[in-house]
Parts: sequence; C-alpha cells; structure tokens
Amino acid sequence: MDEKAVRILDAARQRFERFGVKKTTMDEICQDVGISKKTLYEYFNSKEDLFVSTFIQEALANRDLVLEQMQGMDNPLEKIQELFRFAVNRQWNQSFMIRVLQDEDGLYHFFLKDKYRLQVEDGVLSLIEDVLKAGVEQGQFRAMNTRTAAYFLFKLFQSITFAKTESIEGGQEDLEEMIAFITAGILKV
Repeated sequence: MDEKAVRILDAARQRFERFGVKKTTMDEICQDVGISKKTLYEYFNSKEDLFVSTFIQEALANRDLVLEQMQGMDNPLEKIQELFRFAVNRQWNQSFMIRVLQDEDGLYHFFLKDKYRLQVEDGVLSLIEDVLKAGVEQGQFRAMNTRTAAYFLFKLFQSITFAKTESIEGGQEDLEEMIAFITAGILKV
C-alpha cells in the first residue's frame, strides 16, 4: 500500500471515529488529506469500501501487535497465555476496530458486512489453531480437535476483548489465575 493510501485510511479512520460513517463525507476526507475526489476514488470505490479497508487495516495492525508480542516464544502454552493477557489488558479496546464491533447503535454494522467481520475473526481463530496444533505436536497439549478447541478459546478471547461484559477487576495475580484456568483444559495430563 502506498503512502497516499495510508494517509487516506488514517484520515478516514479519524473521521469515522469522531463523527461516524454516516456523517463523514468523502469531501471531508479529501480535504483532510489534501487530495481531489478523483484521486480518492482511484484508491477506494465508495465510502463503504473505504470504511471496510480502514477496519481491515486496523485488524491487521492488531494481529501484527499480538504476533510481535509472541515472537521468540517457542512454548505454545506461553503463546496462548500471552494472547489472553493481551485481551485482558484491553489493548484492543482502545482501537477503532473494537469500537466498531461494540457499536450498539448500528452506525457501523450497515457498512461492515458479515463476510468482512468473519474474515477478521478467522485470522484470530487460525492463529489460535496453529498454536494448539504446535502444542499437540510437541506433546504439551492433549490430543484434540484443534479447530473446535480454537473456536472455544476464540470465543473466550472475543468475550474478553470486545463483548459487552463487565470489566475484569483485580491485579496481576487474578489475571494469571484466570489465564491458568482457561488454559488448564488443553494441557496434557
């Protein structure tokens, strides 16, 4: 993606965050970036296309952040635990992507069709499944249907990161206890 496309996406995300998709115009985004409408439409076909691209860019940035935190970890259990630490520490809750997924007024859901949401979710699900497969292969995790187990862990991860749940209170010890409880079921006994 070239620099101009990145500038357009950044400006659009800021506008969408502040005013919502419906109230944001393509003219405003053009003005923010300092480009013509023609140039904007060379990159994005519509406001919906721009919004979806913004959402996917944010999702990929979050995925990269998780992968960066896991880099250098060889132990699959540590990787799963790190994923849940990431969720509980609510780093994603501050992101544009999370606000979109939490939007109860439906300001964004019209633009974010299921196929795009599922594409983002499948990325996290695949990440969890790959870690589970490695754990089974290394003999650290019990034999399991890794896709099904990944789905259940993903749903726990999802509920912690962006579902409308009560905030998690407690200190680092409580966090570690919760993570140990979640991951105990996958360990080889």
